[in-house]
Amino acid sequence: MTAAIQIDRFTRLKQTVSGSFRPQQLPRLADYLAGSEGEIHYSITGNLDTDASGSQKRSVKCIISGWFLLADPVTLHPSRRDLDIESRLILVAGEQDLPPLEMEADDEDFVVCGNELDVLETVEEEVLLDIALVQAVKAGDAGGKSSKPAAAGKPAVAKISPFAKLAELKNK
Repeated sequence: MTAAIQIDRFTRLKQTVSGSFRPQQLPRLADYLAGSEGEIHYSITGNLDTDASGSQKRSVKCIISGWFLLADPVTLHPSRRDLDIESRLILVAGEQDLPPLEMEADDEDFVVCGNELDVLETVEEEVLLDIALVQAVKAGDAGGKSSKPAAAGKPAVAKISPFAKLAELKNK
């Protein structure tokens, strides 16, 4: 298992760490898995940027690829989930250093990080955010309603939320 990265040195020297995990090694991902197959590869590169005012920003670029079997939230059947994640994380010392949400750029996320960055936690967080984003986009495509227009004389049928369906299955 990979140890924590010392952030100051890692970003100042623009170092890279890479490796791979089995999906079940990510504890918070375990609830979503539909099997033990798969692999998750990562590459994390440190950087130290200086802006026009002379202040420095520590950042890491995360590239994550691979696949695993994800349980469909409605049917609970396994489906292959391919990963192709590239993100830029700006590391700040404390919550007081976080910019207002409207000031954040779309291509970067701010993360409160002390002197160390846990590789396993970082990869796990990025994978979980990617799963949530993909599920939100899929749900947004239907807009909470059937994406097919109603046939003449037939009312449009509202699409059941996968979480409502899962709760219904759980209660049986």
